[in-house]
Amino acid sequence: MKIGELAARAGISRDTIRFYERNGILIDVTRPFEWNNYKDYGDENIKRIKIIKCLKQLGLTLKEGKEILEEKDKNPDIDTYRRKKAALKLKEIEQKIDELQRIKEKLISLL
Repeated sequence: MKIGELAARAGISRDTIRFYERNGILIDVTRPFEWNNYKDYGDENIKRIKIIKCLKQLGLTLKEGKEILEEKDKNPDIDTYRRKKAALKLKEIEQKIDELQRIKEKLISLL
């Protein structure tokens, strides 16, 4: 499929697809017709983009999402790896919440 179809099916912009391609998120991107410069994006990329979108909603960075996808490519059964990453992210978020709570308390005391 061409970039426009992938963008429509994945619900993101063409620029985002290009960004993901530059950063190694997308796989199976070919140029079947070198003379017209069109690229063909394999169906697997829709799943990959949806995974990245989901991980971003959970607070993971694009780099962390890419690491998870790379592990998935190496080993389709990566539940342990995903759990470990989720636990680390949860701890990071809890630390941020604690820090924000302390800041909030300081601001309240100033009022």
